[in-house]
Amino acid sequence: MVDLYLAARLHNRISNKEYRSLLLSQDLDQQEQKLRQSLLRLIETGSIRLEPDVAVTPA
Repeated sequence: MVDLYLAARLHNRISNKEYRSLLLSQDLDQQEQKLRQSLLRLIETGSIRLEPDVAVTPA
């Protein structure tokens, strides 16, 4: 959760896949709950934008 939070804050974006996992997160400790709520608030206000999942094509 900390890695996800830091990456989202650094790049001001989060992928749809990461967002879904954030919404479905359970069994989080108190610190992780605070990070989750903060991220959800930032996404809601538009400070962090959702990015579409990018399919990787073989070269």
